[in-house]
Amino acid sequence: GKKEDAVDDTQAATVKETAASEENAPKKEKVPESEKITVDGTEVTIENKRIKVGDKLEDAELIAPVNEFNKMKKVRLSDDKGIKLIYTAPSLDTPVCSLQTKMLDEKAKEHANVFFYSITDDLPFAMMRFCSDNGIANLKTLSDFQTHEFSSKNGFLMKEYQLLTRAVIIVDEDNIVRYVDYGKEVTD
Repeated sequence: GKKEDAVDDTQAATVKETAASEENAPKKEKVPESEKITVDGTEVTIENKRIKVGDKLEDAELIAPVNEFNKMKKVRLSDDKGIKLIYTAPSLDTPVCSLQTKMLDEKAKEHANVFFYSITDDLPFAMMRFCSDNGIANLKTLSDFQTHEFSSKNGFLMKEYQLLTRAVIIVDEDNIVRYVDYGKEVTD
């Protein structure tokens, strides 16, 4: 009767609205299987286009480690002139990121002519504590927590988590990317 017709009309209207909204929604870029980044096996979306060899790394303000919030200092990667190796990660306080940061700190000793960085979304106080507790002295830790400008401009921001994905980037003196490797599984 009338109730069934009303339900059918409502369902038809819902289907049409859903189809119309999907048609107008921004198209999600198809990521080849070999380039997918996952967290615990679930694919994540990287905001903006991923950086690739030959691209210019976009400069951005980052925060240096401090032990008092009212003394935060903004820095830019362009402040250092030369070859840079940049490791991006969600946080220094995760097992994989912690281990890799310690390994890179050791490697930085061997390559005095290269600037080594670890960029995360950690608070500057957490970075200061981590470096102090772990004897990190040869690479610079910087944070993108305030604006995500660096990670979003350069294709390192995981949309679902609002954290940096794991990647290693090497840029030359002109900030041209000469090497980039995105970690396929962020938790590995």
